[in-house]
Amino acid sequence: MNEYLKLFETINQYAEQLLADEYKSIEIKQSATQLTLDVEPCVEEIKQSALRLKGLLQVCFKDVSHAEDVWNSKPRIAQASPVDVWEQIGELSGCDVRIRNLGKQCKYEAVVKVRKLWNEKTTKLKNKWFLWDKNQQVFQRDIIGFFEKDNLHKELRNEVDAQGDRLILSLEKELSQIFKELESIDIEKIEFCIECFDIKSQSRFRERVQSIGSEIVSKFTEPLKYLPDSYMKTFKETLKAPVENLVHKSKLGISLRDFEESCKVIGTLMDNLISSIFEERLKLAIQTIEKAMMFYNKFLEKQARYQQETAEQRTAEKDWIECQRQQIRQIEQSIELVLNQ
Repeated sequence: MNEYLKLFETINQYAEQLLADEYKSIEIKQSATQLTLDVEPCVEEIKQSALRLKGLLQVCFKDVSHAEDVWNSKPRIAQASPVDVWEQIGELSGCDVRIRNLGKQCKYEAVVKVRKLWNEKTTKLKNKWFLWDKNQQVFQRDIIGFFEKDNLHKELRNEVDAQGDRLILSLEKELSQIFKELESIDIEKIEFCIECFDIKSQSRFRERVQSIGSEIVSKFTEPLKYLPDSYMKTFKETLKAPVENLVHKSKLGISLRDFEESCKVIGTLMDNLISSIFEERLKLAIQTIEKAMMFYNKFLEKQARYQQETAEQRTAEKDWIECQRQQIRQIEQSIELVLNQ
């Protein structure tokens, strides 16, 4: 690039000499003047290219610095205690088993508890409105008339709202047990391993840990914040749909059979929602543990590989890094010459 600039400068010098020669013709002097004008954008283009290239070179310097940072991280990784890493893998494996078992147990208990409460509430409504006769063990009514169905509808809607709140509390209680297990994961030990890596890798690993941690906190402390895809509406709207269908099914009244069927549909919706939430949250918890174990396994793989490297390999890599830095510096110096002319 600097050579091209010198050639253009030579062209300009010859043109100036020709213009200063009084014996040269007007026509050739006009050509020399035009050539000088046309050379200027060529020189400017070289300088602008040099300026852009200078900016691109900074990226190359960063690449070399990153390579050196990785090179410096190798001894830290090689010298870290593998015993501590294996202990953490063992703890994570145990945590994985506990969470799987706890997830099944908590899901079962949440379903049973919510189902029991719902059956109790709907049985109370059914006995009230369809006149349960304890002595005869039969309902005295088969249908609620037109003038009473609105009141039953209102009470059923209120009960669905209350049941939704009870379901949320039950989910929060049961999911908190799994959340406690996840909290037992020793983040400090993960951080110790992360600190062994180069700066760029450290930043990447910390971002992943923070992202996973934020997702776990939000999904386990706010169980209805992220509903499964099958529940596009809000939770309570989903539960109220069977109630509205019950009212619009018959304009004359509400039959005992339709009432029982609607309550059954609502109960099934709650069962399915609880199961979906637990399965999704349990999947997240297990994936979190698996990612942590994968991180440790990759750490041990790198450690084993770095421990096998010889002093000659280390020296050769260091020499290569320095050689690349010197080459880029030489290019940078040539660019500076162009920009300074």
